[in-house]
Amino acid sequence: MRRHSHSIPGFSFIHDFAITPHYCIFFQNPVNFNPLPFLLGIRGAGECVEFQPGKPTRVVLIPRDPKNKEVKIFEVDSGFVFHHANAFEKENQVCIDSIAYASLPQVQADANYKEADFDKLDPGKLWRFTLNLQDGTVERKLVEPCCCEFPTIHPDRVGRDYRYLFMGAAHQDTGRNAPLQAILKLDWETGEKQSHSFAPHGYVSEPIFVPRQGGKQEDEGWVLTLVYDGKNHRSTLAILDAQNIEGDAVALLHLKHHIPYGLHGSWTDSVF
Repeated sequence: MRRHSHSIPGFSFIHDFAITPHYCIFFQNPVNFNPLPFLLGIRGAGECVEFQPGKPTRVVLIPRDPKNKEVKIFEVDSGFVFHHANAFEKENQVCIDSIAYASLPQVQADANYKEADFDKLDPGKLWRFTLNLQDGTVERKLVEPCCCEFPTIHPDRVGRDYRYLFMGAAHQDTGRNAPLQAILKLDWETGEKQSHSFAPHGYVSEPIFVPRQGGKQEDEGWVLTLVYDGKNHRSTLAILDAQNIEGDAVALLHLKHHIPYGLHGSWTDSVF
């Protein structure tokens, strides 16, 4: 167990971070925080966060073993990142795969959600950021233009090069923000994509990859996701074959009620 702290200038809204064998990687999104309305009880804390479109996003690499190593800071185009899929090292480079937005997607807390124009919100898209540790440059590549979020991978591949990625995605690629109604599988090696859609009435939550015990292949296992049925106002736990995402579900566990949306979940093969 090691403990290490590093201070960075400005306000930080950090929801997630990535790791590699040698680095912890944080995206410092360009936002400001005005606490006064929150202290006065006028606004919630989230409403006091303001996106700064003219400022770059800073990528902070903090060595996991800080001895004789300096923190590295890179700058990329202005944007906002909630979730990272994975990161890994490759020779003198560090690659980070993230869901990035052009700006902070916000809907005011007092807004009528039935009347809100969600098309005006920037969609999340999958990008790969390649950081060159020698010359300090960053290559940014759009991988998946379809609106997507909540990426997940085989837990044994965290911090290492990997092949398969699963995430929630829009039913169709419209180029705009859209509800997540499908589970999308991406094969980094071949570029192949597979999708399992629950449209028109199903809306997916974060997918969870469950590896098969004793499995030999990276995608050998199942993908679990809670699906909200907007027509019947009920939720279903869908279990998909991770090697055949497009096929019929392995099982659909229909509940007698709905489960409100949450952000994250996890899998354990035993009760503890």
